Amino acid sequence: MLWKITQNILTTIVVLYTGIHWGLACVPGLYLVLSVLELTNGELLFYRSFYIGISLGISYVMWMLTTIFMTSILGFLFKPSIGSVRVPFLSFISIRWGFLNVLDRLAKPSVHHMVPSWITDFYYRAMGCKIGKNSFVSSDRINDPYMVTIGDNSIIGSKVIITPHLAEKNDLVLSPISIGHNCLIGLGAQINPGCIIGDGAVIASRAIVPKYTTIPKGEVWAGIPAKRIKKK
Repeated sequence: MLWKITQNILTTIVVLYTGIHWGLACVPGLYLVLSVLELTNGELLFYRSFYIGISLGISYVMWMLTTIFMTSILGFLFKPSIGSVRVPFLSFISIRWGFLNVLDRLAKPSVHHMVPSWITDFYYRAMGCKIGKNSFVSSDRINDPYMVTIGDNSIIGSKVIITPHLAEKNDLVLSPISIGHNCLIGLGAQINPGCIIGDGAVIASRAIVPKYTTIPKGEVWAGIPAKRIKKK
C-alpha cells in the first residue's frame, strides 16, 4: 500500500516536471518564431508563410538541442556512482535511479533524431557513459549511461538495447555493463545487466545476451539467448 501511494505521488511529480522541462526547452525556438512573426508582419502571404515555416522547423531542432543540453547538465550534476546492487523498489537508491531514468527519457525523443552524431556522444558522456576513442554509437537505447563503458574502436549498431537494470520480484537489480575495445554489437541486439563483452567480440544482430554473461575476447555470439557460435 505504501509503495502504491509513493508511486502515485512520484508519478504526479514526474508528469508536472516533464511539462516544465520540455516547456523551458521550447523557449529559444518560440522566441525565434515570435520574432519572425513580428518581422514579417506586412509581407506578402507567400513570403510570410515561407519564413514562418522555416522558423518552425528550426525551432523544432532548437527544442531538441536545448532538451539534450538541459538534460546533459542535470545528468552531469546528479549522476550517481552505483555498482552492482539489488535493492527494494521503495528505497533511496531506487528513487534516485528513477529520477535519472526520467531525465534520460525526457531526452530520448531528441536523441532518437540525432544518432549517430557528436551531439549524442556528448549527451551520453555527460550522463556518465564512458565511450572510447573512435567508437561509433548509433543507438538511442543506452539506458543508465552512467553504468555503461564502451572501449576504443567499438561499434554499437542501430537499435541496440544496453540496459544495466531489470526488475526481479519486488527488487531493482542494477549492474554495470562493460564493452571492450574493437567490439561489434549488431543491429537490435540486447545487452543485459552485469555483462562483460571482451575485446574484439561480436554480438550478432537481434541476439539477447543474458544478465551477468562474460564473453571472452574474440568470440562471436548469436541467438536468443545468445551463445557462442565461433571464434573470430
